[in-house]
Amino acid sequence: MERIKNQKYLFQKKKTSFAKRIFNKGLNAAGYILLGLKDFGTEFPKYFAEGLPKKDPRFVLMRALLAADSKDGFKNSTIRVNIRRLKKEGLIAKDEKKKVYYLTDKGEEMAVYIRDRYSILEKPWDGKIRLVIFDIPENKKSQREWLRLELLFMQYKLLQKSVYIGKYPIPGDFYQELIKNGIFENVYIFILEKSDKQDRLRQLLRD
Repeated sequence: MERIKNQKYLFQKKKTSFAKRIFNKGLNAAGYILLGLKDFGTEFPKYFAEGLPKKDPRFVLMRALLAADSKDGFKNSTIRVNIRRLKKEGLIAKDEKKKVYYLTDKGEEMAVYIRDRYSILEKPWDGKIRLVIFDIPENKKSQREWLRLELLFMQYKLLQKSVYIGKYPIPGDFYQELIKNGIFENVYIFILEKSDKQDRLRQLLRD
């Protein structure tokens, strides 16, 4: 059981670090493949080397992440290397009979994670302040560390011990992760309407 928990935690960390690289440096080939297979299934491989059609609205997310005005796609060799890597990591698999690639359950989870985080972090701040408070026991140390990494990735700031504030809404799958990790009852999420230190909190979020 402990081994399963550790594997789950390592995959959650991997999701966060994977998405961070994409948002900080642009969509890499691995992310390109995952999002493509998620949204377009087996028809996506024809775009691997051709690039993303500029007039097709279905590619808005990937073009935005790619900064597609300057970069439309990847070399065939880069795609092949990343396909092998994603297969090795268990994120994609190949149907040998149909000769097509598809997302595994983990690959599906990774693709959804990337897309959901992007859809939240790209939007302008709505002016609301979110407050997250948690009290997680020591025997769930890895889950507590995962929670902190997630909040930092979503640009939440540490206000004081186990209290974070942020600008962005909490994505729906985040609540599901809290339940899966067994810490839903230990985490409280609020939207602040008023505070005696409203200006100070807003300044902290702008810094």
